[in-house]
Amino acid sequence: MNRFLCSASGLVLLLTGCVHPAEVQLKPEEYRTDLEVLAVEIPDTAVTTSAVDSLAILPGDQLRFGGSFLVNRVKLDAGPGKVDSFAYSRVLVADSAVRFGDRHLGFSGGDLGAVSLNGSLMFKIPHRVVLRRPIVRDTVLVRGVEYLSNLATAYQPNQLYTWTALTSAYGRFEESIRTPDELIVQSPLGGSIVPRERDLIVRWKGSGGKLSIVISKFDPGAKKSSPLLEFRSRTNLGKAVIPARLLRQLPRTPYYVLTFILSNRKEVEPPMGYSGKILVQAASVYNSYIELQ
Repeated sequence: MNRFLCSASGLVLLLTGCVHPAEVQLKPEEYRTDLEVLAVEIPDTAVTTSAVDSLAILPGDQLRFGGSFLVNRVKLDAGPGKVDSFAYSRVLVADSAVRFGDRHLGFSGGDLGAVSLNGSLMFKIPHRVVLRRPIVRDTVLVRGVEYLSNLATAYQPNQLYTWTALTSAYGRFEESIRTPDELIVQSPLGGSIVPRERDLIVRWKGSGGKLSIVISKFDPGAKKSSPLLEFRSRTNLGKAVIPARLLRQLPRTPYYVLTFILSNRKEVEPPMGYSGKILVQAASVYNSYIELQ
C-alpha cells in the first residue's frame, strides 16, 4: 500500500533529524482539554498491518474489519522544506485467509469486478501480503486484488464520494461518505523540539468530523511508525493539552509523530453472501514529526 502511494504520487518523506526551535509556549490554563486517552491495541498476530499515519485506521480496526472503502487526504510535516501531501482512495474486501505454514498472515483481496468512485474507474492492482522475517528479507506474497485511485489533484473537502461496484458474487454494491473539512495543525509543527517536562499545547483547525490524535514512535532510518496512544477529542474544540506527566512516560526514543485524524466513518452491512464487517471512512490526516527531549 505505502509503496504504491509513494510511486503513484511521486512523494518521498526525507527525515534527517533537522529541527527548528520549539514554539512559544502558551499557558495551559488558557485551554480546556477534552481528550480521552486510550492505549493503542497491538494485536498479537503475524498479520502485518499498515501504518496509521497513511491509512488512518488503528491496527485493531484493520483486523476487525474484513473490508474497507477509504478516501484519505494525508499531509506529512517534517519541518520547513519537508512538507508533502497525497490523497487517495482504496477499496479492499477480504476473501480467503492467507497462511504460511501455521501462521495466519492476512487475507486475499476479493475481486469486485469494476469499481468506480464518483463515476471514475479505480485501478485494480495486486494485493500484497507481507511475511515479516527476523533474519532474512521480508517476503511479499501476491494474493487477490485491491482497488486504488490517486486523488492528488481531485480530492475535495466537504464532498460526497460514492463507490459503485457490480459484482458477480455479491451483486450491486454502492456506498457513500462525505469528506470532512481540510485539517490544519497549528501546534506542534513538524520539526519542533518538544520538552518532556512541559505540557504540550496542541492546536488545530477543521470540523465536519471526529478528531483523534495518535502518537507513535518513529524510526527516521526505516521511515516506520509504531502507534502507542490515541487521544480522542469529545467536542473538537480545536485546542487541548497533553500533560507533561504523560510525555515523561513515553519511551526514551527521541523521534515521534503525532497523527491528527479528522474523519467521518461508518460500519455498513455487508453485501448478500459476504460475512465480514465493512468500514467506510473519509479522513483528513495531518502528520507532525517531532523530537521529544
